[in-house]
Formats: sequence, C-alpha cells, structure tokens
Amino acid sequence: MVSVGENVRNRTVGQRVTAFDMQGSHAELWSVPATRTWLVPDGVDTGQAAVLAISFGTAYHCLITRGGLRETETVLIQAAAGGVGLAATQLAREAGATIIAVASGRERLARLTSLGASHVIDRLENDVVDEVLRLTGGKGADLVVDPIGSTLQASLSALAPEGRLVFVGNAGGSGLNVELWRPMQNNQTLHGVFMGPLFERPAVHGTVDELLMATAEKCLDVVIDRVFSLCDASKAHEYAETAKPLGRVVMMTSR
Repeated sequence: MVSVGENVRNRTVGQRVTAFDMQGSHAELWSVPATRTWLVPDGVDTGQAAVLAISFGTAYHCLITRGGLRETETVLIQAAAGGVGLAATQLAREAGATIIAVASGRERLARLTSLGASHVIDRLENDVVDEVLRLTGGKGADLVVDPIGSTLQASLSALAPEGRLVFVGNAGGSGLNVELWRPMQNNQTLHGVFMGPLFERPAVHGTVDELLMATAEKCLDVVIDRVFSLCDASKAHEYAETAKPLGRVVMMTSR
C-alpha cells in the first residue's frame, strides 16, 4: 500500500493488503475503499492473498452462511477444480461434511481427493446425477454448490428432498433457466449468491480475515495454476479460457 486517504484510520502506508472492488483490477496501482481491503498476515504471499478473498470468501458464504452446511451432511460441489470449487472442497472438509466433487481429468480429480473430497466424479465419463444418487443411496446431496449455471437442472435432480441449492455466478454462460415444479414438490430451497455488494458487510469482511489467518497457519491451500506478468494480460486471459487451469490464474506487476 503506497497511499491512504486522509480519513482512513485503520490502514497505513507500507502495510500489505489485498482488496476487492467492482471496478477493474488490471493496473499497477489501484484505488479502492478501505472497507474493501484486508491486511495480509505473514505467511501468505501476494498471489495467495490476491486470490483468497473472492475464492474462499465466496465458498464460505455459499457453504456456511447461505448453505448452512452441517457435519453430518453430504455436499455436491460442481466445477470443483475451479477457484471457488477448490476452496469449497477444503472448507467442507473442515466442516466435517461428506464431499462429492465434480470435475474432469485425472489430475484434477486426484488433486480434489488430496484436498479432502470423499468422492470424485469425472463429468466427462459419468452421468453426475446418477453417480450422486448411487453414492447417497438414492437420497441425493443435502447441499449443492453450483457456480456454472448451465448445470442447475442437473444440480436440482441430484438434490435431496428438503435440500438446499446455492447457485453463484454463471460460468457456463447460458440462461439460468430451471423447472421449479419438482423442487417445490420436494420442498427444496434455492439460494442465489452475488458477492459484489456483500464484502463490506462486517460479518463477511471478518470471515475473509479469518480465512487469511487460516491460510497463514497452513490450514488452507490457495491453489494457483499459473502466474503471468500484467503486461501479458492477453496471454493470461487466453490461458484461463482455453487451458482448463486447476485453480486460479494470477497476473502480477513488477512493483
């Protein structure tokens, strides 16, 4: 941090911070409200700090705050090899839940197992709904976290009666359209999550502080697939869109 506003009292020049804002990020210097910054503890490097607020903050809100995940429950995590999915797998592990993680490719599935997934499903080789029902004895998952959007109908089909579906984002890029007659009959609950305006809420902001400390204490693993220089932004975007990275892609400046 190289400068602070005259009315900021809880931040000082020279402190390491990570931040989130709705307006841009591809810059060497970035001005954001102090309420959207977090102090970075020793033991957390710059790349990890840059990734954590969105990935782990979102995953925690989906799993715990909105999803109400309990120790005895089974959670299905769609797109589990993405940033939010990898974070959700670890947080569900810490909560003591049974985790069914969906991804593709042997390397991704092995990584998810190492991070705590109880079961993994290769979405290219299996019908996800059939596998979830098989693994749960026909019941379905108590909670589903879905960051894709285009898989919402399958997520509902894999959800147990009276279960909860938390959908966050629309990585699939399609319309968020589902048939709601059966969810109503099964007394299921759908929660939409959009984290942008939530990070300044004290409870959410404090959760990110706790997650940063857990990372510093090596309780959580912030998975970064590859780091690019900011001047190679186009290459970073191309890689993120075409290479199917495991975890986040980060851009760094030379400052």
